[in-house]
Amino acid sequence: MVYLFPRLLTGAAKELRETFLGQSPQELRSHAELSHTAMFYAATGGVRLPTAQLRDLRATIVQAAEARGFPAPHNRKQAAMFDIAAAEILHRDSGIIPAEAVAGDLWAFLSLVAMPDVAAWRYTDLHRDRVLGTDVTRHVFGRLWWRAHLVHDSEAEREDLYAALSVLGESAFDQIYARRTSIGGSPHLVRGILRVWQAIDVPRDEVSERDFLRDLLKRVLRLQAFISFDSLSSNDLDEELGALADESLRAMTQGA
Repeated sequence: MVYLFPRLLTGAAKELRETFLGQSPQELRSHAELSHTAMFYAATGGVRLPTAQLRDLRATIVQAAEARGFPAPHNRKQAAMFDIAAAEILHRDSGIIPAEAVAGDLWAFLSLVAMPDVAAWRYTDLHRDRVLGTDVTRHVFGRLWWRAHLVHDSEAEREDLYAALSVLGESAFDQIYARRTSIGGSPHLVRGILRVWQAIDVPRDEVSERDFLRDLLKRVLRLQAFISFDSLSSNDLDEELGALADESLRAMTQGA
């Protein structure tokens, strides 16, 4: 069954953010709610999410944060581990579908009504893009759902469905999803890039992984004008991408 998640009106979202600025995650726990007077739902497409399921989702996300030190300040490793765990939870357990996941006001509800304490723990400044849903690719929770959606491998063993979440960090995924109308719009292509990324040995003393990934994505975009990557089998896709990765690595090491 497709559930419609509650969404939050833009004006109310901005007011809540202003109210929450400067408050600690511990203080914001008392502000976490499962409903709001300014919430609304999409007009069609499913039934409204039961309150009990929203409560369970919040509890599971909070538990994942607590396992990484919440509400105490986190370090970089704890933040990265939380992101991986939360991405899987949001994609696997929330019931959010792609058509809903593009809605910034849905994510604004989750970050400012249902889980403001977790949002403030992860991003203490509550930057607009992180909580208002103005850019889903940067939203504290929205970016994680999309990250999991792109790497989710339905053909893998159950315990490995989200294994690729740990392959690339946030900044690397930003490069991929920033190209969401091309590369980032194809989970099949993204999973291929991740497989090749794991297989190739980048000499870090000569080439930064960030620069290598950027160069590889440029080559993928150029070839995408002539090849439909989505029509290729996984093996053929890996072969094509592997060749591009080799070209990119040779060009960058020779240049270095």
